[in-house]
Amino acid sequence: MRESSEGSQVKLRKFLTLTDIFMLSITGMIGSAWLFSTVGALYYAGPASIFTWIIAGVFFIFMIFGFAELGGLFPFSGSLARYNHYSHGIFSNYLLSWAYFLGAVTTVSVEAIAIVTYASSYIKGLVGSNGLLTLTGVLLAVGLILLFTIIQLVGINVFGWFNRFITAWKLLIPLITVILLLSLYFHPSNLVSLKGGFAPYGTSAIFAAMVPSGVVFAYEGFRQGLEYAGEAKNPQRDVPLGTIIAIITVIILYVLLQIAFTGGINWTAAGITPGNWTGLYDAWQSHPFYSELVATGVPLLLIWAFILLIDAAISPAGTLAVYTGSSARNIYGMARVGYIPQFLAGIHKKFQTPWIAILITFVLAVAFVLPIPSWYYVVSLSSLLTVYNYLTVGITNHALRNIAPHLKRPYKAPIWFITYPLGFIAASMLVYWSGYSLINTVIIAVIAGLPLVLYGPYRKKLNLSLSKVIILSIILWVLLAIIVAGNVYSWGILSQFPVYWTLLSLLQIGVMAYLYKESHHRSVRATWWLIIFNILSGIISYYGSLGPSPIIPYPYDYLVFALMSVVVYFIGVKTAYLTLDLKEIIDKGLPEE
Repeated sequence: MRESSEGSQVKLRKFLTLTDIFMLSITGMIGSAWLFSTVGALYYAGPASIFTWIIAGVFFIFMIFGFAELGGLFPFSGSLARYNHYSHGIFSNYLLSWAYFLGAVTTVSVEAIAIVTYASSYIKGLVGSNGLLTLTGVLLAVGLILLFTIIQLVGINVFGWFNRFITAWKLLIPLITVILLLSLYFHPSNLVSLKGGFAPYGTSAIFAAMVPSGVVFAYEGFRQGLEYAGEAKNPQRDVPLGTIIAIITVIILYVLLQIAFTGGINWTAAGITPGNWTGLYDAWQSHPFYSELVATGVPLLLIWAFILLIDAAISPAGTLAVYTGSSARNIYGMARVGYIPQFLAGIHKKFQTPWIAILITFVLAVAFVLPIPSWYYVVSLSSLLTVYNYLTVGITNHALRNIAPHLKRPYKAPIWFITYPLGFIAASMLVYWSGYSLINTVIIAVIAGLPLVLYGPYRKKLNLSLSKVIILSIILWVLLAIIVAGNVYSWGILSQFPVYWTLLSLLQIGVMAYLYKESHHRSVRATWWLIIFNILSGIISYYGSLGPSPIIPYPYDYLVFALMSVVVYFIGVKTAYLTLDLKEIIDKGLPEE
């Protein structure tokens, strides 16, 4: 499917600078996470959560080099929905982009929920006793999503200046919070001298805390600069450089925030036994930093607590604004490569924004708010859906080095033969540390989304009639529903993991085998690395130290998963091929967006 546009198509406006790309990434990373994740990290790992932030940050640096190179190679809006398309074709990239899209949309929902949750400290009736938003809270969250949908529809120029203000604010407030806590109310003993010491739950908790605490969620916003690459003045230079500078800045900030928060706990005022990290989480989870500042009793910190309530609206609002646009650009990206009907990539003639995609994002984001409106409940799933997409970075780059070595690379990753595999292993391990339950949920979502690509322009290229696609979709969805329901509700042998996972694996294998039989399309074969990863990740996570049947003890399960990742990595590199779209870029240059 050719990416180049017809002459009559309205083009995206190009005017974002290096500063804008930097700020977009910063805005994506400093949202609700800094307001919530510190107490969540303490709940899972205690003071050792400081290392959770550091290690997770290093893992993202491993990936950022590869993403920066891809951002220079393919400076398109909705870029993360498109990278793997050029090395592995339709299905591999579609499944990755589908998961990423769901992760981006849920982020919009999470940030809206975050604003309302913090507001519950001064507006009664927004959050119920069960921790979920009330009807009033849900309506307020929906209103916030609508507001930023309108901002995105009006145009990126308006949003760009709005984002600069918000980003400056978002950097300043947490930094001042760190300075005030460290200088006015800091107890080093909270870090090392309480019951259980620095690592009360052992070293394994440092890794297990990464996803459910929101740490990974915090860093995932780095990619926002990549999403707007098609609207940058000098994308080949500014996108890689702006993104790398942003993630290094935020790693330092989050580590300082965790240290300041841990040292600033007044256990007596909180009514919690010193070292009872679970009790602290239960008491402060709705508004951690605000609760801590009030508990200190220091006059200046009490004043700052009220300023923090203002930030609790502004910081998530900035991230909400960015993700409303990036989610839409993900739809735009999928439409541009032919995964979904082309009209979904329509650009508004006046505002020059992907207006149809923006409206679809609004509807889906609202849909995610309605069933389970809780920040802590949704954030883990949102994180894993996004991390799943990051599997593309190392494999795609390595494959492109093999099949298109002469492509112009404005940014080249250092020692790529090491950073590429490390980037894949980093993403893979973040998937593993999410735990079996979340991995199972994401793989179900990926399987369920597979037939949707067959309704787009690629159906004819795969030699599939519409009737065959409809029949295949019905069969897959019915079987998937029976298998999953049987496991959830313990229907006979479906309650047993070996049977359940075997059937779920055979379903994936069967669909891909059928598609190859009908089409003999190269992209089907290029997807096997991802199917293998799905199957093995479920097995190892179920029997690993974090799973419900821990047969493989810590840290050997980490080693087993890492070795499996290396094998899958080279399978992925080996199955790549010179796609038609990549050949067109080699022959004619980058298509105009």
